Amino acid sequence: MGGKTEIEHALEIAARVHEKQYRKGTDIPYISHPYAVGLLLLQAGCEDVVVIAGILHDTVEDTELTLECIRQQFDAQIADIVDSCSENKTLRWRERKTAGIKVLETASIEACLVVCADKLHNLRSIISEHRVHGDKVWKRFHGDIGEQGWYYRSILERLNQRANADNPQLGSMIQQLQHAVEQLFGEKQ
Repeated sequence: MGGKTEIEHALEIAARVHEKQYRKGTDIPYISHPYAVGLLLLQAGCEDVVVIAGILHDTVEDTELTLECIRQQFDAQIADIVDSCSENKTLRWRERKTAGIKVLETASIEACLVVCADKLHNLRSIISEHRVHGDKVWKRFHGDIGEQGWYYRSILERLNQRANADNPQLGSMIQQLQHAVEQLFGEKQ
């Protein structure tokens, strides 16, 4: 790799495979999302394998990159984390989201960290867009505000069940995610 770190290599791959993609309903290059997820994980003090998986987390579900390619270029642990975070796009929205929630029951703590960072960045982006566009922002998504609220609250609940004192990074990120969920959807009754 000519002196590049594995994180830099992951950034280059993600930039290449997400090159012509944009965030839903915006002109924001999609690569900003995996970069932000990786940065959240880096700031939380996660190990490089988690940061790399965060950067690559959407590549398998949204591009032509395969898990085998990730395994060859990095290692099996990174590929396994990405696999745990990848949705089956052949399923309908509710089925796909329900399956993703269920995966968190047994996913590695590393995969839970990536999912948490992914959802945290998504919510922060929606909050920012909501300030500008109001409720029109929900037209970009398959589920309305009620469905989105169900999904993010379910992710938060499952992550809370997985949190423990042995992983302070996950606990800290869950608190940030909870704040974002409450900010966008209100406190749970």
